[in-house]
Amino acid sequence: MKQLKLALGSALLASTMAAYAGPTVGLDPTGAGLYTTYADLWTNVTDTALATGFIPGLTVGGPGGAVPYLTELRSQMVIGTMTNSNIPALVTPGGLNTTFEISKVVRFQELVDAQTPTTAHFTMPATQSAAMDVDPLHAGVQNLALYLDRIGPGGVSKAVPGNGASTVRCYGQGVTSAGCGGIGDPDGDGIMILSGHLVFNDASFTASGPVGTGSFDSRFMIDYVDPLYLDIVSGSVFSNKITGTTNVPSFFTPTSMWDGAIPTTVPFLKADSSDSFVAVPEPGTLALIGLGFAGLALSSRRRNTQSMGGTTITA
Repeated sequence: MKQLKLALGSALLASTMAAYAGPTVGLDPTGAGLYTTYADLWTNVTDTALATGFIPGLTVGGPGGAVPYLTELRSQMVIGTMTNSNIPALVTPGGLNTTFEISKVVRFQELVDAQTPTTAHFTMPATQSAAMDVDPLHAGVQNLALYLDRIGPGGVSKAVPGNGASTVRCYGQGVTSAGCGGIGDPDGDGIMILSGHLVFNDASFTASGPVGTGSFDSRFMIDYVDPLYLDIVSGSVFSNKITGTTNVPSFFTPTSMWDGAIPTTVPFLKADSSDSFVAVPEPGTLALIGLGFAGLALSSRRRNTQSMGGTTITA
């Protein structure tokens, strides 16, 4: 009986934790809602970031230090590979970055809550300015947007969103609302397939001469999904983790960001990062997880109960 209760507790916990595991995201680059690729980890091959409002050399916090202050972070990235961790294996769809690409843009405010002349720590402020919105078509300040772009002949079309609804800014192609491909690519590039808002941010940076390294972790609650392209529920979390970066001098182009922002005191960063999708449990799921742990604890307690000379001793 005790072994049965232990098994039941373990099974309950395993099932609820499985429900909490990251979802596998389906993709259909044709927009027909027939998902041909399932993956839960996307790796960026092109990853550019720009910090504005950052004050190098400032000391924040501690005796005599300045108070925390706001900065802005912008980034634009192109997805290069996809992995299904359940296999695990690369499941990158055919045609990615040859016939189509997935561009990701991010724009949000960060709070510098600690800084020395060679280090800085960033967290998230209580609210985000409306100027940080990258998706004017959906409610709330959306800090993350994914776009699907069908690349024209010769691979000249590299679309990322510009300013305003239905506007696309292309690398070297100017700004247009009708798409940004070359001849034979009149498809209306830059179709938005996902957007979300920032729910977590923790970043640290250390400079050593002209080069710096950092660790960045930002997460976005998904608010909008186009089901013709992506099979994932809104309310999941898009997690962007940057494992390393280089700072000054920057060896990356273009010379301005997708929304026209240009470097001031801090040039572009060339970053390497990966993206994953993480499910957020509902309150009922959290309760089941608690019951699972409680069942295991109760079974363990009973197993440690021994009878010695008529006296019960509980470990």
